[in-house]
Amino acid sequence: MAKVVDYLLDQLSRLGVEHVFGVPGDYAFPINDAITARADMRWIGCSNELNAAYAADGYARIRGIAALNTTYGVGELSAMNGVAGAYAEHLPVIHLVGLPKRAVLDEKRLVHHTLGNGQTTAFYDAAGHVVCARTILDGQNCVQELERVLTTLRRERRPVYVGIPSDAAHDDVVMPDGDMSLPEERSGKQAAIVARRIMAELERSGSPCVLPGILTARFGCREAMRRFLSRSGLPHATMFMDKGVVDEQAEGFVGMYGGHLVQEDVAGFVEQADLVLTLGAEMTDFNTGLFTQKLDPERIISVMAHEVRFGDGAIHAVDLADVIEALADLADTVSCPAGPGYLGTELPPRQADEGDDGVIRTHTFYAAIRDHLRAGDIVVSETGTVAMGMGFVRLPEGVDYEEQSLWGSIGWATPAAFGMAIAAPHKRIILLTGEGSHQLTVQALGEFARFDCHPLILVLNNGGYLIERLLCDDGERYYNDIASWDYTALARGFGGKDWQCERISTPKALRQALDAVRPGQGTYLEVAAPRYDAPVMAEALGEKQ
Repeated sequence: MAKVVDYLLDQLSRLGVEHVFGVPGDYAFPINDAITARADMRWIGCSNELNAAYAADGYARIRGIAALNTTYGVGELSAMNGVAGAYAEHLPVIHLVGLPKRAVLDEKRLVHHTLGNGQTTAFYDAAGHVVCARTILDGQNCVQELERVLTTLRRERRPVYVGIPSDAAHDDVVMPDGDMSLPEERSGKQAAIVARRIMAELERSGSPCVLPGILTARFGCREAMRRFLSRSGLPHATMFMDKGVVDEQAEGFVGMYGGHLVQEDVAGFVEQADLVLTLGAEMTDFNTGLFTQKLDPERIISVMAHEVRFGDGAIHAVDLADVIEALADLADTVSCPAGPGYLGTELPPRQADEGDDGVIRTHTFYAAIRDHLRAGDIVVSETGTVAMGMGFVRLPEGVDYEEQSLWGSIGWATPAAFGMAIAAPHKRIILLTGEGSHQLTVQALGEFARFDCHPLILVLNNGGYLIERLLCDDGERYYNDIASWDYTALARGFGGKDWQCERISTPKALRQALDAVRPGQGTYLEVAAPRYDAPVMAEALGEKQ
């Protein structure tokens, strides 16, 4: 007869979970032990719970689902920021929490990791705000409750919380009579009707434009969306949060639309369209250029996770993936005007100062990165000026791109990149981070080395929190200063004994170091940059404050 913890892990395995990130703890030992006893699942120990949560976030971006395991109270609270980011960014992370014994919870005993006030479910209650479903398992409810929370996870593409009291982990699972699985709600028939209406509106349009969004990746329909764009020939742009969901070398791609903060040519094209079709795109502050967009709601058709809006009217209970699949099937039935080609501001291929020993500036840094990328790479950009610089680099075909602009937690990128390295061991992970963000979660370097990952890491060092210097009224306020570290010693200190480590201060040296990158070897480059040299978007944000 199956035990609760084994039944739980069986369900995770069926969903495609092959690795579980976490930090062990006494209440979680039954879960830790069960994971390490399996041949189809590997425990990925992290240096702290926050890094583990960020790593699970990164893994879910690549694999479509991830699992995280922490102990009660101190562990789960340390992870909560990362779980909240996964919630905001629609990433299905299953948070497995080892709880004290049932009698401890029920009798409100003052055990370690509690608040000392008898509120033994306080952390479970807090988690309710950052997960789409939660449960505490035992042998009696295991089957029904797992079916409920995992069905919700699949539908919402957001984290769930699964708590297991330490003495319930080895309860026998009581199998209910009959089939307890919840029916999967499909909206295919309604989606086909909606898709035909959208295609009819596009056919009537004289100057349509599509804004594909990140939810197409989260809900597993990015390839169908790309097929729709390719077959229809519709011109399209992406917003900041949505970078990388389309092939930026495709004929119909016009560039990055960020309201009127940057890229006026792209904004002009998008906003002159008599019909704008958004596919899983969210109108966040960064996506809209701090809400400077000028889009007429009456000219927008918006396809979201579970509804489609035509102007002010909405059709509910219709799923994004079903609508996009139907659109892809109908795409060649519409004849659309040709797009204008790429309107974004291209980085120059080489700058005058790249042949000498001049300083590394924004344009030379991002041009060097762009020229180094190749198909199959996964680029991870840290929140802040790094993401703002990469956001307007036209990616080569076949390059995947990840950043976290909605939740925007600094320090996310380093451990998230590690999670992606575990998820895609045969792909090259390129991490771009600022030194300020890097200091928050730098311990993840040890996980890269421990698990034999070979990333290319570039740490842009401009002497403090550059984005904060640009946003506050006096950039030289000392709260924007950070400790000065010997960054090139970090990788080796954290276990990367054979990594290529170098401090770069000139454009020529940067390109030479990138040319020297070798497969199967970790590379860690500290890139010295001027204190206030920033991408155009970051400067524009500073001017808006």
